[in-house]
Amino acid sequence: MKKGAPPKYTDKQLKDILLKYISKNPGKKINPSILERETGINRFIWTRRMSEQIAKVNEPVQQEVVRTEGALPLPNVIELVETYWNNKTGLISALAHYNEMLNALHQKAKGYDIILQENQDLAAKLSLKEDQIKTLENEIKLLKKQYLEVAVKSTYKTFQDEEGLEKIISINKNKKTEDRALNADIVKMYPELFDN
Repeated sequence: MKKGAPPKYTDKQLKDILLKYISKNPGKKINPSILERETGINRFIWTRRMSEQIAKVNEPVQQEVVRTEGALPLPNVIELVETYWNNKTGLISALAHYNEMLNALHQKAKGYDIILQENQDLAAKLSLKEDQIKTLENEIKLLKKQYLEVAVKSTYKTFQDEEGLEKIISINKNKKTEDRALNADIVKMYPELFDN
């Protein structure tokens, strides 16, 4: 003759309730008190009838990881499935690690995308600045060439009269040392080209 009231919940029902709780709270450690608060089922029932399943869910998943260079440190999926084939709660708990890792990797990838975009923007700005520098260097070469042309033309009386040039370079023979002296006062001749 059996004593006491018949069980209100079957083991299958308790496992299903436990499985539902684990799937809503992946990776969280559980205990009978939490289950009582969340499900309304007395913690003594959880302790007496489901303590083994609760212990398995709370066990950290320790699978051997085969690392190859550049590979992510993830547990072996085949081993997980084979280990927890008949234990849905254990499998859900083990796979919660994947969710956490994938979420973390997703956040890092978003951060890398932002940095990549910033680098591309900076590269585009740098390219634009380099183009501007080349343009300015070409302008300087052109102005230098034009200046030298004007300087040479200014030494000839014909060009001085035709183009209204002043003599900006004078070459004098120094009788004492037989040296030639160049006198080119560019700043005085073209003050608009130079900032003071």
